[in-house]
Amino acid sequence: MKKAEKNVPENKPENKQELPSDDLTKKNVTTNEADKTALTAAKEKNKSKTSAAKTITTKKTPQYIAFSILFLIALSATGLAAYDFWLLREQIPVNTQLANTQHELSNNQRGFATRINQLEQQLQTTKNQLSAEVEARKTEQSEHQAVNAALQSITEKLGRNTIAWRMAEVEYLLTVANHRLALAQDQQTAITVFETADSRLEAIADPSLLKVRKEIANELTALRAMPKVDIPGLALQIGSLAETVEQLPLMDKKRLAVASEKRESASSVAWQEIPGVMWSDIKSLVQVRRHQQPTEPLLPPQQAWFLYQNLQLKLEQARLAVLKQKTAVFVQSLEEASQWLSSYFEAESTAVVNMQKTVENLRTIELQPTIPDVSGSLRELRAVMNERSTMNTSLRVTPQ
Repeated sequence: MKKAEKNVPENKPENKQELPSDDLTKKNVTTNEADKTALTAAKEKNKSKTSAAKTITTKKTPQYIAFSILFLIALSATGLAAYDFWLLREQIPVNTQLANTQHELSNNQRGFATRINQLEQQLQTTKNQLSAEVEARKTEQSEHQAVNAALQSITEKLGRNTIAWRMAEVEYLLTVANHRLALAQDQQTAITVFETADSRLEAIADPSLLKVRKEIANELTALRAMPKVDIPGLALQIGSLAETVEQLPLMDKKRLAVASEKRESASSVAWQEIPGVMWSDIKSLVQVRRHQQPTEPLLPPQQAWFLYQNLQLKLEQARLAVLKQKTAVFVQSLEEASQWLSSYFEAESTAVVNMQKTVENLRTIELQPTIPDVSGSLRELRAVMNERSTMNTSLRVTPQ
């Protein structure tokens, strides 16, 4: 209707242009009336059109609804078909993988079944072997029991058992240690034997032998506390002294050397020193010496060799006493050698002084130190062995 209204005024200027100015007033009236009638006619047409459109729309509405429903159904079916197709495409590899997995599982099951059969066969074989070994062990045990019974009977007849044999071995070791220490003063061997006996008692592991082990421990402590005498070292030291005896200066040799020095000095003295030399010679004519022991005659020079040999013999005698561990002979030989050194050799010589000091130090050595009593462990062991033998005798069953 708006379009119709708009169309009507658009024609007005054209009419104004076409009509002359004189007839404008008359024609305006007529045109207005005509316009009114046209507007009313147009309104009626529009009303009729709208009413017809309403009737048409009311008639077409059910068809549209049915068509839209059919369209939606077709669209849904198409979507479902596409979804089903997509699912089928996605399901194909899954189905393939599932089939492969099932195939592998079936193969594995067959392999497992075969392996289980093999293991069952091996288990059965092992069971058979074990049963055979058990039977063999039973046979061996029965034989072993028979042998043990025979040995037990033999042991009972002999009155000995394993512990008794071991204790007898320990008794022998303790006896050897006592003999080596008492007769040969062999300290190191005695310590070794006592340690071996203690290890044997430890292996027996019998509480009744703890007293014996305690005694052995005390005796080992006493042996280790003994002063150690190096017998080979002492013998070598005395032998070295005997080899250096010939290098010691004798007392007569020194006097001759002093006299010769005086002659040489007198021959080379200047005339101004002659009075002093004469006075010293006069004083040397008289010499006073103090001897607490009786004076012994000096050996002539041709017999000096015997003096060296006698001193060497004294030292060799001392070395032999060391090897035999005779302390009295050792000390006496060294005292005689010291006296010879102070009587016949030059006391101011460094070699004589050193040998004299060495001899004095050797005289203080005790070749046979005090030996501790190590027989307590042996007495204790024999007491235990006597108790065991008495008990075995009382409990022994006499054969019928």
